[in-house]
Amino acid sequence: MTTPLAYPVEHAGAAVGVSRTRIFEAIRNKELKARKAGRATIIETPELQRWLSSLPTRGTETESAAA
Repeated sequence: MTTPLAYPVEHAGAAVGVSRTRIFEAIRNKELKARKAGRATIIETPELQRWLSSLPTRGTETESAAA
């Protein structure tokens, strides 16, 4: 199975484990760049991966040491 070039918003949310509302919120807040294909809003796979990597982490050694 190959990785898609882009995801519609509903599938982008499912791919990273968040709701479509959270995806639209990230787009609105300019955290995530989307493209329009007619009426469809799509997110390119590398952009989705970039956004996911930019989210805060939890459970890291640094966080445990600070507690």
